[in-house]
Amino acid sequence: MLTRIPKAEIRRGMFVEAVECSAAAFGKRRFLLDSRNDYVAILESPAEFVVINTTIGSEVIHHGGKPPLTRAEKRAEAAARLTRSVRALKAELINIVVGGNLDMEQLTQVVEDIAQADDETSSLYFDITRFRKKDEALFQHSLAVGILMGKLGTALELDTETVAQLVLAGMLHDVGKLTLSKNILQKQGPLTAVERKLLRSHPQRGHYLLKRHAVIPGEVLDVCLHHHEALDGSGYPSGKSGPDIGQLVRIATVCDAFDKLTTARPGKGDRAVADATSWMFEREHLYDRKLVLRLGALIDD
Repeated sequence: MLTRIPKAEIRRGMFVEAVECSAAAFGKRRFLLDSRNDYVAILESPAEFVVINTTIGSEVIHHGGKPPLTRAEKRAEAAARLTRSVRALKAELINIVVGGNLDMEQLTQVVEDIAQADDETSSLYFDITRFRKKDEALFQHSLAVGILMGKLGTALELDTETVAQLVLAGMLHDVGKLTLSKNILQKQGPLTAVERKLLRSHPQRGHYLLKRHAVIPGEVLDVCLHHHEALDGSGYPSGKSGPDIGQLVRIATVCDAFDKLTTARPGKGDRAVADATSWMFEREHLYDRKLVLRLGALIDD
């Protein structure tokens, strides 16, 4: 019997009749899925559905459930989803910068995948984003911050709408950097005074771009504009301090810094989770200590 299933439901041991995409994207047809390479290739393909033959191979639905995925399979599935998420986020951020139409449906799907993921899956998502490609680093950082903000919001027992706003805000917070030269963003040595001033303008640049889209919530605009504020008023662009900095912005500030500290960049190393949280905890004039401790407890080294 032929059965059409979402590709996320495929399991080793199933007999695959067809992967619903072009032969150029995935050329194999009619085979027993017993190779991890084939499993990963299907997940990374543009196909949404796979046709399996339940009379051949092991079709676990007939036995009352699915066998648990191995850690490697979970990681492969998470990696495939994140590849699609980065691709969708990149397309929409570029659309925003060039003045195109924003496809909120695309972004909403990414937000839902992150916000609704269980704790193990979201931890895998973040872990995978730490392996950065130079030309994708900004998009991967944005996705990682969205993941962290969603995890922290869930841990703080915020409502589902607020958690979704946190994820979206993290994904969009650095869009203003796309208006800056790569020579500034990827420079390994110290920035000149002019370059530093340009870099520090990215929150206003991003806010300007986002506010042209009525579908972007005000809370997301606020995070974009103020995610570099500091509790002692030494941040930018507004020099806000203490109680003037809202919870969502505080969450963004902590998650943005944490991702940068724990991800290796050209010319700089990375810190372990414990080292990063200790470094941030010692700077209570910059970061909300309660949020720093809560986030550190959520992430495994």
